[in-house]
Amino acid sequence: MSDENAAPVVERSIAVEASPATVWEILSQPERFSRWMEGVAAFELRDGSPFRVDFPSFGAVIAGEVAAVDAKAMHLAVTWGSESGPQAETVPAGSTLVEFRVREHAAGCQVDLRHSGFSSDVASSEHDEGWRFHLGRLALAANLTDLAAGLERTLARWFEAWNETDPAARLAALRDCCFEEVEFRDEWAVARGVESLSVHIANCHRFMPGWRIEANGEPRICRGEALVAWRSKGPRGTVEGVNHIRAAHDGRLRRVAGFSD
Repeated sequence: MSDENAAPVVERSIAVEASPATVWEILSQPERFSRWMEGVAAFELRDGSPFRVDFPSFGAVIAGEVAAVDAKAMHLAVTWGSESGPQAETVPAGSTLVEFRVREHAAGCQVDLRHSGFSSDVASSEHDEGWRFHLGRLALAANLTDLAAGLERTLARWFEAWNETDPAARLAALRDCCFEEVEFRDEWAVARGVESLSVHIANCHRFMPGWRIEANGEPRICRGEALVAWRSKGPRGTVEGVNHIRAAHDGRLRRVAGFSD
């Protein structure tokens, strides 16, 4: 928020575990913008385009126009206000300006939001609360998009590594799907690093020859973490469980904790 002597402004930034391109697609494509905001958005990505978001569940419609677009810099500005709904009198259609900027960040990217033009601190405070929520949902949607795609590849390699008896091939598979410093924990061992994990897997095959493991359903993903159900078959019969995974947005595994049912 702004200081007491300045016009009310909402300024928020959030680190997002996703690629800048994915976040920009959500902001710049009406269908993806609609899913993110849980409304029905209509606009074209050009200066002067009418901008409208209908929120049927809240009985509100946001209206304005696209004020500026720079796809290369990933900057979008729209005028913003309530055409209908509870804030139609205090923040009328097109009366304020919302700016989104997406830039690279260590986690993936960062989204900076600036919402200006409010006539009162009460109105800016209400929108500050709203943007806290919606930016959090933006981070969730972007991470889900990227991590789902990444895990589709890395989880296949993960289970290949666990079923591989050749040490060199197993290490290659682990390095393809994990960070070098990956940490693995289960009921039998704690392994830090791909080489230590490879030794743990080798011991599983040594003491349970013929043992195999596979995915058991689709992963459940939330903000850089996932639950991955698995099923193993071997000398002790069939065992099921779940892995709790922490991963980068490209799917590379940072930490895995295994739980047996």
